[in-house]
Amino acid sequence: MIMKMHVLAATAFAAILPFAAQAATVTSGFNYDVAVLTPSTGSYSVTYEVGDSSWDISPVSFTANGVWSDIQEVTITFSNDPGTIYSLWTQGEGSTATLVADGFTTSDDFIITYLYSGAGVVLATATFTATELPAVPVPAAGVLLVSALAGLGVAAKRRRNKA
Repeated sequence: MIMKMHVLAATAFAAILPFAAQAATVTSGFNYDVAVLTPSTGSYSVTYEVGDSSWDISPVSFTANGVWSDIQEVTITFSNDPGTIYSLWTQGEGSTATLVADGFTTSDDFIITYLYSGAGVVLATATFTATELPAVPVPAAGVLLVSALAGLGVAAKRRRNKA
């Protein structure tokens, strides 16, 4: 009987774990995530992984539908260090609110976290459009290197001629 309880507890934990934190990969074009916030979950976060690319993320739109609860209880943290907290919703129970955050450019993973302390259920979504930025061309770095070496050569020649 005790063995069955351990297996049951481990299975329940494994079933709840995916709802606590998610991971997603940023893809070119439209990206979205949906979270159901309840008093028992309290919070939800998703980490967007950017891989080896740089992305223009614009705009990020958050929507909360508080049909059965007060959406004033939802706080969103959207960050890739340091965090920026968006908590500008003022509508109450039975309403839908949308908050649009300005886009940003990133080559680091970023996290969207929802903190909820209400008594009902809130459906929260985050949507954004991602455009992959082109890599810095290597030939430009070569030109800078040659220019720097030429400048060092001119400085060395002046020093020798002065002496």
